[in-house]
Amino acid sequence: MVISMVAPGATTLILDAPITAVVVYPKQARVTRRGTVTLPPGAEDAGGGPPEVTVTLGSLPMELDTSSVRVSGRGAVRVLGVDVVVEPRAVTADPRLAELEDEVDRLRRRARELADDEETEQARRRFLDVAARNGAAALARGWGAPSWGGGPAEGGTTPPSGEERRLAEASGALATQLAGIHARLRAIADEQENVQKLTDATRRALEARRGVRLPDTRQVVVALEPTGGPGAADGKVDVELEVSYLVASASWSARYDARLVGGVVTLTWFGMVRQRSGEDWPVGDLKLSTARPGRASGLPELTPWYVDVAHPPVMPFAMAARGGAFAGGAAFDAAAEMTPVAAAAPAKAPGAAPPPPPVEHAVATVDTSGTAAIYRPARPVAVPADGRPHRTTLAVLELEAQLDYLTVPKLAPEAYLRATVTNTSAHTLLPGPVAVFHDADFVGTSAVELVPPGAEVELQLGVDDRLLVERELVSRATSRKVVGNLRRTDVGYVITLTNHTPRRAQATVRDQIPVSRHEGITVKDFQSSPTVGERTDLGQLTWTVDLEPAAQRRIEFGFRLEHARGLDLTGWTD
Repeated sequence: MVISMVAPGATTLILDAPITAVVVYPKQARVTRRGTVTLPPGAEDAGGGPPEVTVTLGSLPMELDTSSVRVSGRGAVRVLGVDVVVEPRAVTADPRLAELEDEVDRLRRRARELADDEETEQARRRFLDVAARNGAAALARGWGAPSWGGGPAEGGTTPPSGEERRLAEASGALATQLAGIHARLRAIADEQENVQKLTDATRRALEARRGVRLPDTRQVVVALEPTGGPGAADGKVDVELEVSYLVASASWSARYDARLVGGVVTLTWFGMVRQRSGEDWPVGDLKLSTARPGRASGLPELTPWYVDVAHPPVMPFAMAARGGAFAGGAAFDAAAEMTPVAAAAPAKAPGAAPPPPPVEHAVATVDTSGTAAIYRPARPVAVPADGRPHRTTLAVLELEAQLDYLTVPKLAPEAYLRATVTNTSAHTLLPGPVAVFHDADFVGTSAVELVPPGAEVELQLGVDDRLLVERELVSRATSRKVVGNLRRTDVGYVITLTNHTPRRAQATVRDQIPVSRHEGITVKDFQSSPTVGERTDLGQLTWTVDLEPAAQRRIEFGFRLEHARGLDLTGWTD
């Protein structure tokens, strides 16, 4: 039950306050409504003071945070109190329901009319059948034995007799009427089928509409008291009220386009706004804020840091069988689906007219005076309550890029182009997905985490087929002799990199050697040319190779595997 705060004898007015401003946070939004109401002149109340006036603003979202409602404004009044109540909707007044019900009635009447038409045509058909039988019998009795079968006389034709003409005329008339009846029956059947389809569809829409109940709404009730100040001419007081509140079903997130041209990455930052608050946001003052209201409700506190003996979980057999995979495999398998890098654009012909300047993008203005950044889009954006993302451009950043390649030829004989850029702007880039382009060609997707000013971010730019990578097993020799109960296997690999790009390329090459997990197995005598740059305890190897255009480099490495005779090895592959 709703308890009203309206005082006895108070004047109640309705405030018409459309949405004028919205500030969207990463997980919620603050909506501001503004409207003007005129307080009529009134007599003093029973205590001899000014009359109390109640102003209501209704049809607000049910999900609004009641503790966040704030009322302010201008006018010669004093705010006595603010309350938020529920507006229950016992009966859903949906005009579409009446339209659907009328449509069902109309289709039902039309179906009955078609049934009557069909019955009429069937009766006409039965009458013609009876008339045809009776007419044929009467003709047979009146004609006796007609001489229809006689052939034509020699040298000429026999004219038709009167009986033949009458029979032909009767049969022709009967055929014409039957054809008309069948045509009308076919048309009636087709329309009956269409009417039935429309009736079924309308009834389904009607049932679905009846099952949807418009939600209850909230109402802000403001108690005002005139103060008799300026603006109270003729006893009337014009008051401008501003009501703001928070809604939870609204958010904005970051999305980026990264376009690589030469050695420069153009990063376009988009704000994706979506909301399901139950009310549409019209074109107005829309702002995107990086603040997080409500997250500072309490300071973080440390809990005890316990150290205990590890109890490894029991892994299913299928999962345990994959435990020896190279740690970086998943990332490179995903990257392998990217589109190859597009070739560079051809150079401009000598003497050609300069191309027109590139299209500019309108970006948002930013206010960083507080602890959070607030972005105001350059173009007003309307955001309906449909839950779909609505995009606005926040910033366009030109960032110098350091390009290099990464390849793991054991998993994929391909080179993945990477760009490392430094955020030289004043913007703190929020986490979000990145669509990567080479000039105008889309090559794949990546993602960035939070990037403050001055921090570096790495962008995956896909496969560049112009840097060829080959890995070959060049030697594998297993000793036939057993020395000290040990069997030896010597293995050698060669990785070849060829640079077909027009620029100098730096490539990071990763490979691995096996790691023993048994005292009877030893991996030793590792050799590498050039010297490996990094070797971890898990057997991962890293080289950094510089290649000039059209240059080729080889990486050779090998090792010896020794194990006790009779051991059945697992995980030993080329």
